[in-house]
Amino acid sequence: MSIFDRLGNGWNLGIKSLEIIAKHPKLLLFPVLSGLGLIAVLLTFATAFFGMAGFNPELIESTMNSVDEMGQAAAILITFVYYLITYFVIVFFNVGLVHNARLIFAGEEPSIREGIAFATKRAHTIFAWAALAATVGMILQALEQRLGSLVSGILGFGWTIATYFVVPTLAAEEIGPFDALKRSANTIKSKWGESIGAGFSLGLFNLAGMVIAIVSGLAFGAFVHPGLGIAIGVLTFFLTMIANSAARNIFLAAAYEHTQGNTPLDFDADTLDGVFMTKR
Repeated sequence: MSIFDRLGNGWNLGIKSLEIIAKHPKLLLFPVLSGLGLIAVLLTFATAFFGMAGFNPELIESTMNSVDEMGQAAAILITFVYYLITYFVIVFFNVGLVHNARLIFAGEEPSIREGIAFATKRAHTIFAWAALAATVGMILQALEQRLGSLVSGILGFGWTIATYFVVPTLAAEEIGPFDALKRSANTIKSKWGESIGAGFSLGLFNLAGMVIAIVSGLAFGAFVHPGLGIAIGVLTFFLTMIANSAARNIFLAAAYEHTQGNTPLDFDADTLDGVFMTKR
């Protein structure tokens, strides 16, 4: 099977995922809540920093100098805490979304409240995974500073591959972060080999969203009003990102269920197999 066939399979699976979202649009609330949570985290850190400085340029510079005097350890700790919280927020809502996807696959009605309640029950495991992911993120950042972006990029890509099925694993099984990582890596290696092909073709939806946002923004800006064009373009872009995030998690949930021998009725087993490069 050629790479273009794999890309086509990935595109079809993305369409299937979007069709599920169209039937259950409430699922879009999970990436929306995740995005709002990330904004809240960013504002909290920013407010804490500028609050100490009193929003005074001289005090801001003084605060920056104080952070420098505190040393590298303090900076590392602050960065780690930021990574930890952001990873927790992202995985928390993704687990809730995947849980809802699994309900749909089982013929049940999805529920935002139940998804959040389920993720809350797994909060300790999600936090442990976030701590592991934050640690790896810090290590990759340190390697980038010492060895360059090429080495850290390669290692980061490997980490992304190994953790491909961590979220659906955390949603389906009550296991710790290291076991989830091991299960995810083994699934990739044994089922489809060591490299992913068209699974990343879902990223084409991001590109399509950018094109649609630019075209719609320019059209409304040229024929109606520039301000409206900007608003339409930005809104279209964010709606596409939200839909793509939800579609990706539904696809991951379907692929995970397929590895367990429970291929969802809305998805084709051969297409799911064909979206990845088999091990040679």
